[in-house]
Order: sequence, then structure tokens, then C-alpha cells
Amino acid sequence: MEIVYDVVVVLHLLGMAGILAGVVTYYSAKAPAAFTSMFHSASLQVITGLALVGMASSGVVDTTVNNTKIAVKLAVAVAVLLLALVLWRRKDLVNQRLVAVAGGLTVANVAIAVLW
Repeated sequence: MEIVYDVVVVLHLLGMAGILAGVVTYYSAKAPAAFTSMFHSASLQVITGLALVGMASSGVVDTTVNNTKIAVKLAVAVAVLLLALVLWRRKDLVNQRLVAVAGGLTVANVAIAVLW
């Protein structure tokens, strides 16, 4: 089961990379197609994050779960997901600040994961 957990961790990290790639793509090329990538990557982050917590909580892997940290990370991930959804579906609301907030929250979520 460790292999499955590790594969889900890799997918979780790829989701984070996809969000940041969408931010960089938007800033470099102003391509609205970047928001599709951001939305799908944010969805992947939330789904794999929930799967990781489920596996760790059930005792499948030898990892302890800090529920407060997970709650904060989930709130940030859902905020990024909602921002990505708005950017993807509502092209009239797209501005650099929303894109920057989505990227900043993603980096903040990484910092929470590593430093907490």
C-alpha cells in the first residue's frame, strides 16, 4: 500500500506544479487556456489531498495526521480551486490580481505542508 500512497503523493505534487505552470503561462503569454490547466490541477490537488488524508487516517500507511494542519490546507486548496474555477469559466473577471492570488495561495499551501 506504500506504493499507492507514494503514487498519490506524486499526483498531488503534479497538481501543485500544474497550478503554478498555469500562473506562469498566463503571465508570460496571456493565454486564457492556462486557466483550464489551473482548474484541473486544483481539482487534482483537492482529490489527491483527501485521498492522502484518508489513507493516513485509516492506518494504511505509518503516518500521523495533524487535523488542524489538514483543515487549513483544505481551506486554502478549496480557495485555489474556486479561484481557478472563476478564472476558467468567467473570462470577463480575469485580472492579474486573481491569478497572483491563486499562485500565492498555492505557494502558501506548499509552505504550510513543509514548515508546519
